[in-house]
Amino acid sequence: MLDQLGVSRVLERHMMPDWVKVSRAAGEEALDPDTGVLAPSSPLVVYEGRAGLYPQQEKIRSRGRTGAWVEEVRAGYKLILPLAAPELEDLDTVLVVKSVDEQARGRTYEVTTLGEVSSFPVIRTVWLEQHNRRTDG
Repeated sequence: MLDQLGVSRVLERHMMPDWVKVSRAAGEEALDPDTGVLAPSSPLVVYEGRAGLYPQQEKIRSRGRTGAWVEEVRAGYKLILPLAAPELEDLDTVLVVKSVDEQARGRTYEVTTLGEVSSFPVIRTVWLEQHNRRTDG
């Protein structure tokens, strides 16, 4: 029998070299006492810690404007997280804080699907789309 926790620890150590911060938009607006204007609340940080970001291309076949079938390749990303990470939700924002790949630092991604589940979970997996790239350094 496989040791589920042991497998999980090995994967964390060897497949999650990055550090991410996951935020969720707060649904309510807050009153700014100085201006008297309603403003969006600060996002709620739901996870900050180890992760692994991996590219995942997806081939899609759809009807184009002319009605003919068109094949396109869409870039997507798979984010793996430790088992202890909370469940992420659609539209959560993932910021890459630290990464082995310098070009990944500062990029943000949006969660596009609910996390995958398994009968023998050893990691958490969610699918992402690149949202934007921070330009402030």
